[in-house]
Amino acid sequence: MELKRTKATWDNLPNLAISNIFCKSSIEDRLFNLPFVCKSWAHVSRDPRCWASMIADTHPLSADDAFVKASFPYSSAFPDPFRGSRSGGVLRLQMLMDRAGSGAAITSLFVYPFLNSVGGPSNDDDVLTLIACRCPNLRNLSFHGSYNGSEGVILELIGKCRKLEVIDFSDSPYFTPAVLEAVKGCCPDIRGIRRNGEVDSHLSTHLVSSSYSSGFSDLRLINLSDSTIGDMDLLNILCMKKLQYLDITRCQNLVKYMDLIKRAHGRIPEICYD
Repeated sequence: MELKRTKATWDNLPNLAISNIFCKSSIEDRLFNLPFVCKSWAHVSRDPRCWASMIADTHPLSADDAFVKASFPYSSAFPDPFRGSRSGGVLRLQMLMDRAGSGAAITSLFVYPFLNSVGGPSNDDDVLTLIACRCPNLRNLSFHGSYNGSEGVILELIGKCRKLEVIDFSDSPYFTPAVLEAVKGCCPDIRGIRRNGEVDSHLSTHLVSSSYSSGFSDLRLINLSDSTIGDMDLLNILCMKKLQYLDITRCQNLVKYMDLIKRAHGRIPEICYD
């Protein structure tokens, strides 16, 4: 008796449906599980659109919001696809880029899964240089966890990734006047910034004063939770005309923030504080 070979149901799905499944899955599943379901899924996994964002479409926050609202501490929006393994980071990033049209299709990227372990040889510059060279359409970027990138490489990345809209500076030393000046001059679509930890007064003043001229005038999302921001800089930030989201939770240097927030509540839709 001759047995008829039948295709599994999931092998008959339209390519568009399969690509939607990829985009709604974690980056770990896209890398290590979904391409091995069947031949048609392996074929669709070669579509660069499946690798545009490292954040699954199903996450409650959209990709751009997640880079400001969910970046630190990390939530399920930012899974580590390599589960803590910190070897071969540059090769792994190249693998991801090869699937994403040599990197041209990538719009959202967080760098920490590709960085070497603390105590090992630093590969920050190699990772950041690769992003600068191969991701011209990058819109959302998280520097979280990167401590050893040189200023020249950071400035090169900013200069080449001119479509950046949201940048997460949390837990990194790159929130400097030189970098902010580069962002202001090279990234006209910038609209969201995340920064925790040390925020020297001249840095936040630089950010605020720039908004009145050009560069940062369209900022809508600002997350300064767990930072050292003070009352005067908060007052200036609350005057930014297009601001829609502000997070100042756990900012220990704020004293009169309640009075300041009351004045801005009717104009800024979402303010997070404690």
